[in-house]
Amino acid sequence: MRWLTQLFGTDDHTPATSQHDLHRAAAALLLEVARTDGEVDEAESRHLIETVQARWHLDPAEMQDILGELQNRLDQATDLFEFTAPLREHWGPETRVALIEDMWAMAAADGTVDVHEEHMIRRVSDLLYVSHGDYIRAKMKATEFN
Repeated sequence: MRWLTQLFGTDDHTPATSQHDLHRAAAALLLEVARTDGEVDEAESRHLIETVQARWHLDPAEMQDILGELQNRLDQATDLFEFTAPLREHWGPETRVALIEDMWAMAAADGTVDVHEEHMIRRVSDLLYVSHGDYIRAKMKATEFN
């Protein structure tokens, strides 16, 4: 859980946030989309792991470790700001839009996009300062094949 403390810690002695830490924060947001409709089915779990491995090269063993930590962290989180703030601070607009696209694909992985998933992605999009146009384009791109 050290990486979570590092990423979300507030003391002045916290080391700089690494790209690896940011990838884990993004994985947390993808997991939160999957959890939003109340159930993470096998298709969503598989999609989450494939997306994280393909985009950010986190290995499966690390993913299992991360998933346990993320479940606890997400359960304790009062809002999404703590996950989005480091991403907004360290990632450029294109990378943030790509995350929104990944979130749409995550929401559609089980065959339907729930209204709660859509609301979650909209909130994250706002917190990441992704324009409404980019939000819609990401939705269209990620869900056109589903």
